[in-house]
Amino acid sequence: MKSLQIRNFKNLKSLDISDLKRVNLFTGRNNTGKSTLLEAISISATNGHVFWLHKILDKRGEVSLLSETTSKTESNIELFSSLFHGRKSDFSEKELITIYAPNDGSIKMGFVKYTEGSVFQEIDGEQIQVGTKKIIVKDDNSSNVKYGLLVKNTSTTTIIPLEENIFNKFITPKSSKLFNYIDTKGENYIDAATLWDKITLTDKENKLIEGLQIVDPSIERLSYIGENNKNSFRYPVVKMKGSNFKNPLKSMGEGINRIMNILLALVNSENGYLLIDEFENGLHYSVQEKLWEVIFKTAEKLNVQVFATTHSNDTVNSFAKVLNNEKYEGNLYRMANKNGIIKAFTFEKDEIIRAANQNINLR
Repeated sequence: MKSLQIRNFKNLKSLDISDLKRVNLFTGRNNTGKSTLLEAISISATNGHVFWLHKILDKRGEVSLLSETTSKTESNIELFSSLFHGRKSDFSEKELITIYAPNDGSIKMGFVKYTEGSVFQEIDGEQIQVGTKKIIVKDDNSSNVKYGLLVKNTSTTTIIPLEENIFNKFITPKSSKLFNYIDTKGENYIDAATLWDKITLTDKENKLIEGLQIVDPSIERLSYIGENNKNSFRYPVVKMKGSNFKNPLKSMGEGINRIMNILLALVNSENGYLLIDEFENGLHYSVQEKLWEVIFKTAEKLNVQVFATTHSNDTVNSFAKVLNNEKYEGNLYRMANKNGIIKAFTFEKDEIIRAANQNINLR
């Protein structure tokens, strides 16, 4: 992804970002759209699949706010309106959410009114109804008009009916672009044990162990164990050099567990994206530079594009120190609200390094 345009998505009314690099770090005050930006990229990666939209809404607490007294249509409109700028449930094309990345395609989403028409096929000289199709209409004078959420990507157009309990009908999407998303708590939407199984006995497993040794050089091996081998009950344990005991990784502190989740996501994002919200959470400043170096090196090797957010000057400074290596490419972007519109201001490699050397705060 070289550039990104976002329109009418949450608090991002009109955002354009150009010159994206292999590793991209976003700073800014609270409520300047940093997490929203990561969500937009993830929606693009899933082609706007309703399962992932629900996942985002649920994580933000929107699902739990729904009223049980309203109709299913009203409830779904209220829920999806939280994705739109100003929480609008407008049926105008001007209010469509647009997420566009040249060469990666585009996503458009908006509320529509539609009716259902019959689809006929000639069989043995007779026109036989073989199905129905949704037809978008401009008014709702007809008693047959229904309400839907239009999701249009590069290859398909879908109208999600809003009068139904839609989230029970759709399965987990197959993403158009592989990605992993580490949230502010250090958790991934994919179970960690599942990701571990994908890299067991590969070079990627060795890369993960090397990353954990940033915090504790005595870590020798890692595995997931648990009841009946079920992913939901499995948890990571490590073996230390010179010891035969299995140590639960959780007993070793929040920082090493966050590093494990970040690196596990990274090595499972080959030819895709890694999204990290609030990179610094749980990480002591002394390990961040080494972790950035592993991320830069591995992202280059596996062709992963990284997008991370931060509030921390320590994170910015450690990012700058690693960027000082000529073989790495990365940019820093400061998100800021200017006259009610959130913009991204780009700091290129030389500017980031100069600012860090002169103790200039780029947050």
